[in-house]
Amino acid sequence: MLKKIVENNLFLLIILSSIWGSAFFAIKISVESIHPISVASFRLTIAALILLIYFLYKGYKFNFELNVYVRIFFIALFGNFIPFSLISWSEIYIDSNLAGLLLSVSPIFALIFSHYLTNDDKFSYIKLISIILGLIGVIILLGLDSIIFIFKGNLFLILPKLAVIIAAMGYVISSIIAYNLKKLNTISLTTTVVIFSSIMSLPFMLFYEINNFSEPNIESILAVIYLGIMPTALAYLLRFYIISRAGPVYLSYVAYLIPIFAIIWGVLLLDEKVNFNSLLALLFIFAGIYFGEKASSAKNNL
Repeated sequence: MLKKIVENNLFLLIILSSIWGSAFFAIKISVESIHPISVASFRLTIAALILLIYFLYKGYKFNFELNVYVRIFFIALFGNFIPFSLISWSEIYIDSNLAGLLLSVSPIFALIFSHYLTNDDKFSYIKLISIILGLIGVIILLGLDSIIFIFKGNLFLILPKLAVIIAAMGYVISSIIAYNLKKLNTISLTTTVVIFSSIMSLPFMLFYEINNFSEPNIESILAVIYLGIMPTALAYLLRFYIISRAGPVYLSYVAYLIPIFAIIWGVLLLDEKVNFNSLLALLFIFAGIYFGEKASSAKNNL
């Protein structure tokens, strides 16, 4: 019975969402005294070391073909380094629960990109409706005032929010690339991706720290360690495992749950507030995701 629960895709999705949702409050604490690039690099390096130890303990080997390493590089770039850096930077200026809410646009991007990058999910009118609903939600989250200020030359009100949306795009693109590698061993793929991510982040981290040395407090250090262990090392093992079992579109449904957990953690641990606009935006985005899911389900039942 326990084995069936643990192997259930929905159960795994809920666990992954809870862990990923907790990343936002940990990032918020981390960037209080550590530069965003350094937060991203430290969490990736911690995760890489943990995964490498486990990888060697299990007796796995790095024996991929060259074309696989090229794909892994892009998974690491779009799915780890860029999103981690952008989200860390954004949380200097926005609440952790808003960052989690903004990531809920991931399934909308998954519907669009899967049409062009996979053979499994092609476009339809129902998916168009889902994308329109999702975009309405995004506009509400960005805020009309922020959008108006773009035309007045003040981009800074909207840039932190756009950074999270770009991060969401990166997650989806990397998931689709990973889906095409679903026959590879999950442990080997995850370990290699995180090691690649860590290596590519180190030059950026060193450049910044040499010129503007961070002075981390104990809370930020503990938060970064937590980020490396839970929302990175453990969560990425779960992420690729779910992709291999159910595909990138199914994985993107963590966006149903991540905002909820991000709100819960933000309210409980950081005393953050949730406004009506955020909840209304979430309703539109979830409606878009629902129609997109129905369209995919209808196709699969044909």
